[in-house]
Amino acid sequence: MKTKCFLYFFGGYLFILGLAGCKKEVQVGVPITQLVTNTVFSNDNTATAAALSVYSQMITNTVPWNLHRITAISSDELTNYGKDQTSLDLYTNALSAQVDAASINVWTSMYSYVYQTNSILENLRISRGVSSRVKQQLNGESLFLRAYSYFYLVNLYGDVPLVTSTDYKVNATLPRTPKTQVYQQIISDLKMARDSLSTSFVDATDTAITTDHIRPTTWAATALLARVYLYSGNYDSAELQASTVINNTMFQLPTDLTKVFLMNSPEAIWQLADDAYSLWTADGANFILHAPPSSSFVNNATISPQLFNAFETGDRRKTAWIGSYTDGNNTWYFPYKYKDDYNATAINEYTMLLRLGEQYLIRAEARAQQGNVAGALADLNSIRNRAGLANYSGMTDEASLLFAIAHERQVELFTECDRWIDLKRTKNIDAVMGGPTGVCVTKGGTWTTNQQLYPLLPADILNNSNLIQNSGY
Repeated sequence: MKTKCFLYFFGGYLFILGLAGCKKEVQVGVPITQLVTNTVFSNDNTATAAALSVYSQMITNTVPWNLHRITAISSDELTNYGKDQTSLDLYTNALSAQVDAASINVWTSMYSYVYQTNSILENLRISRGVSSRVKQQLNGESLFLRAYSYFYLVNLYGDVPLVTSTDYKVNATLPRTPKTQVYQQIISDLKMARDSLSTSFVDATDTAITTDHIRPTTWAATALLARVYLYSGNYDSAELQASTVINNTMFQLPTDLTKVFLMNSPEAIWQLADDAYSLWTADGANFILHAPPSSSFVNNATISPQLFNAFETGDRRKTAWIGSYTDGNNTWYFPYKYKDDYNATAINEYTMLLRLGEQYLIRAEARAQQGNVAGALADLNSIRNRAGLANYSGMTDEASLLFAIAHERQVELFTECDRWIDLKRTKNIDAVMGGPTGVCVTKGGTWTTNQQLYPLLPADILNNSNLIQNSGY
């Protein structure tokens, strides 16, 4: 079958999407505003291939090569040893739009996924060659991926343009949409995705059930909806959605913490499979040390003293999920949730994007916010007991309980892109990152609150007169 290349344009950039990889450069004189549709959406196989290609890009572009690493370095989870300018600027919270916006890459990558999902949705609506069952599954996946992309866009950049079509003339001049309105779109997309997606994991045929947890299901949409409701302060809905996932017996909390991040783990609600050329996850390759931390772009960070000391005595997560390297004189601790890197000889792990442990913590927080102390404690203790810890025995007023849940999120979800966003949504980021004087003693640099949002690409602002840079950049 001949390789096909698809082109799309957003914010002044031309992107190339290949079903099996593009073999030669394509030259164009004007922006291409939609995917080539003559053959792609004429049958189930090619339409599915177009949809699945988005996952391949996610694993190689933003998730998790950048997303997990940059947010962990930005927050208080990691100590940076990298000497490249962006790593230094992320760590000292001194980002520059001109120097760092492009290398952070989340903005460009997430909007590329938004464009592609918009195109798939539009073309599925007019396709007569794709079967109704496959069309329903691909519609659900596209809505889910669009919602997933916008969740990180609004949490890393604030108000962002809400792009819901492939009309480049409209998209090129869109202003920033208020975050609350973007959240409304995310919730709408996830509700429709939840109702469209399969309740079982399916393979590339879109219909056959598989043991691979690598395509979104109804439960993935429900889990992300629980997170979004929590973040937007809709606590009763967050509790309801999290309960729906927790009560589904197809997901379990493994008692053996070394099995949580394995491929098709019973805790995995949604994972990404690395490409056929890799036997390891990007997090494993990024974080595992076989030598002192590097000054280059990867293998350049260790567990920070703040995170290392946050674990209680006897917490099994500290031994199961934190590794160490000693050169005889010094010992460095690194994230070890994923055990395989370049030395792997077989595929054992997939990248975890949604898991059951988070759902317990979402429900615990939602219950605490509603005054359900017993329910919140039950969920909190489910996670603590799995880690080998006794039940929570502290004060149970709302503030104390929320503090305990936030601490549990810190030691349970580290380097999974939660801590940085948690600090912002709970309005604790200035106190944690800057302290009383505004100087982050442990990381260096002077904290300014504008650094909680990443800068937009200057080129996009030049190309769109209605697009405004984040404050302070």
